[in-house]
Amino acid sequence: MDNATATERKTDVSRSRYTSPFIAFVAALGGLLFGYDTGVVSGALLFFKDEFALSSFEQGIVVSVMQLGAVIGALCCGPVSDRYGRRWALAGSAAAFACGAVLAAVAPSYFWLVIARIAQGLGVGSAALTVPVYIAEIAPPRIRGTLVSLNQLLITVGILLSYVVNYLLAPAGAWRWMFGLAAVPSVILLLSLRFLPESPRWLVTRGRMTEARSTLAAVSESDLDIEREIAGIRESATGGSGSWRSLFGRVARPALAIGLILALFQTITGIDTVIYFAPTILHSAGFDAVSSVLSTVGIGVVNVGMTVVSILLLDRIGRRGPLLAGTAVMATGLVLLGFTFSGPAASPSWLSVVTLMVFVGAFAIGLGPVFWLINAEIYPLRLRAKAAGMATMTIFGSNAVVSATFLPLVDVLGQAGVFWLYAAITVLAVGFIHFRVPETKGRTLEEIEATLRSGALRPKSR
Repeated sequence: MDNATATERKTDVSRSRYTSPFIAFVAALGGLLFGYDTGVVSGALLFFKDEFALSSFEQGIVVSVMQLGAVIGALCCGPVSDRYGRRWALAGSAAAFACGAVLAAVAPSYFWLVIARIAQGLGVGSAALTVPVYIAEIAPPRIRGTLVSLNQLLITVGILLSYVVNYLLAPAGAWRWMFGLAAVPSVILLLSLRFLPESPRWLVTRGRMTEARSTLAAVSESDLDIEREIAGIRESATGGSGSWRSLFGRVARPALAIGLILALFQTITGIDTVIYFAPTILHSAGFDAVSSVLSTVGIGVVNVGMTVVSILLLDRIGRRGPLLAGTAVMATGLVLLGFTFSGPAASPSWLSVVTLMVFVGAFAIGLGPVFWLINAEIYPLRLRAKAAGMATMTIFGSNAVVSATFLPLVDVLGQAGVFWLYAAITVLAVGFIHFRVPETKGRTLEEIEATLRSGALRPKSR
């Protein structure tokens, strides 16, 4: 009997080491599409603006309207995820990505291109909410940080891929192919979902205990007592209402405040201006158009590389260390970037690239992956999708504001002034992280929720 149990446990261990990363990678294809649709417009814009004779205002609408779709996607996806399951929410996201890619590729007019971008935004918003939550709910605690951060890694890979595709297709002006190629990973994600299990925590909330046990047995590590895990999830699932009103109650409010403020800091510190306007920034620093586009590929490589570094650290040294250090270096990079655009004599153009790389690399090791990880960990089970949805809406709503105000702010403050403004906001973010953001490394989601309910969700909690 003991030998059989040992053999069974050994099988479970080897299976979990394969299954959990596989599940996380497939789900994180939503992150790849998120990143690709975010970055691809920067290159396509150079060509469709002439084909459709777009004004500056109309160009801005095409770029920013995706954020409107993302807000709607995040708003709608929370209730869908709670009612029908995380996997169906992922399927809806994949379908929106595919529809948006095809519509953009065949758009006969400006109107249809805007509709396509809204469809892409629906996919982005729903994926940004669902992917981290789904992976967090299915991953073993020991490697949860690594697996959830695969989503951020694939976002950066998607952005880099869009830069490379833009560079390769730019000589032919093939902007329709730039958009349309996103349909390929969209369909792959949609077809792959049939092989993925539903979140065991969602299954428990629906009373489907047999399926929940089966999923936990497949992804759990050898020393985990499945029944104890089920009992903890059931206690969380029955612990209070899952209504919108409960989000602002005594238990959930501290976690919601952390999630919303971190979401705000992730965007208003300026990262999206770099993603959307990097070629414009570099062109003003003295690069020609081709060199500006090519330099963004280098920035994208740094983004991917430092995200990998972050993934290797999060389950070893925790969340707070990389988050604090990365955000502090972001502030330093923004100050230096401001200096490259200040003074009567222009700084060497390569210095602008270096400081942009410092800023993006620091974001990739801290605020980039750690926000999405913490946003998937700190909320009560019954409120997790709704709370994560509110934080996701905050991301895209503030993203739209930052993107729309960057160029007007440059006109008023100059580029140096804008980057120094972002630097000041980033310093505030460092203070908030130090005093308010807790450590969640190595704890089950139910242990984090118990800490939240006890009122002890503090930065030094272990």
